[in-house]
Amino acid sequence: MKKKLLVGSLSLALLLPVAAEAAYKSYVGYALPAFKGNNYTSYHEKQTSDDYIMNVVENLEKTSSANFWAQDHSGSISSKYNQKKGNTTKINFNTGKSKGNDVRMAMENGEWSTSTAFVAGRVDFR
Repeated sequence: MKKKLLVGSLSLALLLPVAAEAAYKSYVGYALPAFKGNNYTSYHEKQTSDDYIMNVVENLEKTSSANFWAQDHSGSISSKYNQKKGNTTKINFNTGKSKGNDVRMAMENGEWSTSTAFVAGRVDFR
């Protein structure tokens, strides 16, 4: 009995981190155009009624930071959040978005630059 309980507990402990990461969608090599031009992820259907998305910046090239914000089909639904490599940020909506609504993440170079920068990371559209 103790052996079954131990094996069951270990199995559950190994599965929980995988389930927690499953909601994140990766983005790799997204261009951040010169002069703070914008780029966007695809729209994703919200799976919860949480009024935020979570963004993790894993890599930046040719810039020290990038600005991120949330959008729906009508435009911006959050403030801009500046992030550096390694940052995790909760991007709060300024309007309620219930389960089933489409949202996407917008981004731009955090610096005024004449060259294109690049960003990679993952976002949980919740």
